[in-house]
Amino acid sequence: MAKTCFVVMPIGDVVLPDKTVAKAELRARYDDLIKEAIKRAVPDSDIVRADDVAAPGGITTDIFTRLMHSDYVVADITYPNPNVFYELGIRHACRPGTVLVRERIGSAAPFDVAGLRHVEYENTPTGLKLLSNELKQRFEWIDVHPKEPDNDFLSLAKLTGYQFQDAEEKSERDRKVATFAVVSEIAKHPEILQLMIESSQGGGVDQAELLRRLGEKPEALKALLFFLVHTGQLKI
Repeated sequence: MAKTCFVVMPIGDVVLPDKTVAKAELRARYDDLIKEAIKRAVPDSDIVRADDVAAPGGITTDIFTRLMHSDYVVADITYPNPNVFYELGIRHACRPGTVLVRERIGSAAPFDVAGLRHVEYENTPTGLKLLSNELKQRFEWIDVHPKEPDNDFLSLAKLTGYQFQDAEEKSERDRKVATFAVVSEIAKHPEILQLMIESSQGGGVDQAELLRRLGEKPEALKALLFFLVHTGQLKI
């Protein structure tokens, strides 16, 4: 199965104190240097940049999905771009498998990531070859150590045994809370509870009558609707 690689870098104009780096120049750097280096390092990889799936400035579900699930993320931290560091932070919190790169003649890396290993590159033919070789080594290491932390956040989480929220566990908790709420409320109204029991047993209960009774007890109806929504039986 092909490896997936998501590239995080500015996709719009970057305005610096002394110059502006046009988005066309950044696109060329991606197409001719970064993407090409990744292709050479992992020939059958699926490589995507943010503007391949979203308009400039937008953080879409597709981008979040790629940050969460891509085998590799290559983040170019050459420029102090807010979107780049926001997306890098999300990736760092999600999973390892990230490689930081920056242009050798660029400004110094920001303090929060300055201590992390990164690959310096030159936007030249020789630089392309060197970058590809470096990426190949990094990707091979990631493949051999898929769960090894590659940033301070994941290192601390591993050291302290931090338990990340599990969506399935949360869903199960929500279901139990919803069940308890509906049972507790409907138990206050024995006549409604009896109708519901008979209905579940195929007792030929008039559904309209059951709904009418529930309509007379707003709290019971609210609890039932809460239960149906949180167990996925009712979509709103």
